[in-house]
Amino acid sequence: MSALQNDTIDETDLISIRGNKLMSIADMHFNAKAYIEFPILALYIIYFVPTIFLYIKNCEHPVIKYRQPKNVISASILCSLNSIITPIFRYIKVPCLLNTWFINPLIFSFVIITFSRYIRTYYMQKLSIFKLRFTEKKKGKGKGNDFNKSSGSVRLKESFAKDMTNETESSHKSSLHTKNSSISNDLSENSFVIGDPIIYFKKLNSIINKKITIILVIIPCLLLLIHSIVITILYWNGEESMKKPCVNDHDQVGAPKMLLNIAILTSAVFLLYQAYYKQKWDKDIKTEYTIFVILDAFCTLFMQAIIRNAFGMTVLQYRGYTFHLFNIVIHGICVIEPLCKIFIYNHTEKEGKLTQEEFLNRLSNATFKAQVKDIANHTFCIENILFYEAYCNLMNMVIVFYNRKTTSGIYESGNFTCSDILHKNVINPVLYKPFELNFKPQFEQVYNLYIKEDGIAAINIKSSTIRNIEEQMANENYTYLMFNQAAEEISDLLYNNIYPKMKL
Repeated sequence: MSALQNDTIDETDLISIRGNKLMSIADMHFNAKAYIEFPILALYIIYFVPTIFLYIKNCEHPVIKYRQPKNVISASILCSLNSIITPIFRYIKVPCLLNTWFINPLIFSFVIITFSRYIRTYYMQKLSIFKLRFTEKKKGKGKGNDFNKSSGSVRLKESFAKDMTNETESSHKSSLHTKNSSISNDLSENSFVIGDPIIYFKKLNSIINKKITIILVIIPCLLLLIHSIVITILYWNGEESMKKPCVNDHDQVGAPKMLLNIAILTSAVFLLYQAYYKQKWDKDIKTEYTIFVILDAFCTLFMQAIIRNAFGMTVLQYRGYTFHLFNIVIHGICVIEPLCKIFIYNHTEKEGKLTQEEFLNRLSNATFKAQVKDIANHTFCIENILFYEAYCNLMNMVIVFYNRKTTSGIYESGNFTCSDILHKNVINPVLYKPFELNFKPQFEQVYNLYIKEDGIAAINIKSSTIRNIEEQMANENYTYLMFNQAAEEISDLLYNNIYPKMKL
C-alpha cells in the first residue's frame, strides 16, 4: 500500500479495498481540473438559469398552470443551485462540512419535493374525481326536489321534466362516448359511497395543501438535519474529519438519500398502477413520473456500482456528478419541455383552429363536451366545466319556463347554446325579466357548490366577481344573469386551458 502514500494511486493496490475506505482514498488523491470543472459550470448556468426565469414568467400559462408550478419552481431552483455550486466546490476543495450542510441538503430537498409532487398528483386526481362524482349526483338528486317544493305552476314542473329528459338523453350520449375512459369508470353512482362529502372534501384538501408538505417534505428534511448534526459531531476530528477538503459527499452522508430512493422505488408500484390503469393521469404528468422513477432507479444502481469500483478510479472520483443526470433530465421534462410547447403553440398557426365562440358553441355537443370533461378531470380543473354546464342548464331552464308561460310566441327560440350566454347582443330577452322566486333554490345551489369560496367545486374566478354576487344575494337582488360574469371568466379558462390539449 506504499503507493497510497504518494500522490498517485496504483489500481492494483485497490482490489481488496471496498466501500467508504475506497471512496476516501479516491477523494484524497483527486485534484480537480479547471478545464473540466469550469466548462461544466458554464453549461449548467446556461441550461438552468434562463429556463427557470422563463418558467416563472410563464407560470400562469395553461400549459404550466395546472402542473403544480410552485413545486416545480422550488425543485428547479434547488437542483440548479446544486448543479452550479458542485463544480466550484470541487475545484476549490471546500471542507466536507460545507458539502454535508449545503450540497447534500440541496440534492435531498430537490428529490423529496419532486417526489411529493407526484404523491400530491395522486390526491389531486382523487379530489378531481370526487368533485365530478359529487356534483353529478347532487345535480341528479336536487333539481326536481327544489322545483317541486317551490311555488311555481304546473307549467314550471312540466318544463323542468322536459329539460331533465333532454339532459338525460345528452348524458346517455356522453356516457357512450366515455364508457371506456377513466371518467366513466370513476363516475359510477353505485361506487360513490361517501358518508359525509364535506368532511371527505376537507380531508382531501388538507392532505393536498398541508399534510403532504409536512409529512413528505418538512419531516424528512428535519430528519436529514438531525442526521447531519450527528455526523458532524461524530466526525468533527479524526481520519475522516469534517474539516478536511472534500470533492464529493462525505462518506457517512449517503444513508438518508438511500432511504429516500428506496421509498420512491417502493411506492412506484402503487403510483404507476394509478397513473396508467386506475386514475389514468394526464399524459404529460404520467410521462414525467415514469421518467422520474426510471432515472432514480438507474442513478441509484449506477452509484452502487461506482462505489464498488466497478468502473475504475476516474469514474469513482467523479461520482458526485451521477445524480446530476437526474437534475438535468427532470429539469428538462418539468421546465424546458413545457416552455418548448408554449413556444411552438405561440408560433404555429393551426389549420381549422376554433375561435372561442366556436369552442363554446361545440360544448352543446355531448361528444365534444365529454372530451372536454375528460381533459379537465385529468388536469385538475373539472369544476370549471361542471359550473359552465350547470350555468347553461340553469339558463335554459329559465328560458323553457318562459317559453311555456307565454302565449304570444315571442320567446319561442329556447335552445340556448353555450356561447349565446356570453354575448350580450344575442342573449335571450327573457333573461332580463324580473326574477321569479321559483328559481331561487337553483341559484343558491349553484352558488354554494361552485362560487362560494369554500364550496366543494369552487371555481377560480376573481374575488371581485364573487363579492358582487354575494352582495346581490345578501340584498335579495337576484337576477337571471347574476352569474354571467363568472361564466365569462370560466369560458376564458376553458378555452385557454382545455382547447390546446384537445385532439379534434
